[in-house]
Amino acid sequence: MMSKKDVQENDNTTIQQEMTQLSEMIAWFQSDDFSLEAAVDTYKKAEALAGKIEKDLSELKNEITVIKQRFDA
Repeated sequence: MMSKKDVQENDNTTIQQEMTQLSEMIAWFQSDDFSLEAAVDTYKKAEALAGKIEKDLSELKNEITVIKQRFDA
């Protein structure tokens, strides 16, 4: 599982890779490996990763908007 530090430092991953990692974390909650002791830590990591994905998608949307404006001009 990725640490919060890993989420913040690993900027070389694609949005798709990040979404896959988040899906794996979510699947863990429904798996037989689930434990209450690890749930809070895993939730915090998933929350940080989801925030990074949201930020990355917002930046990508802004880039697309700028490019579109250039073509429309």
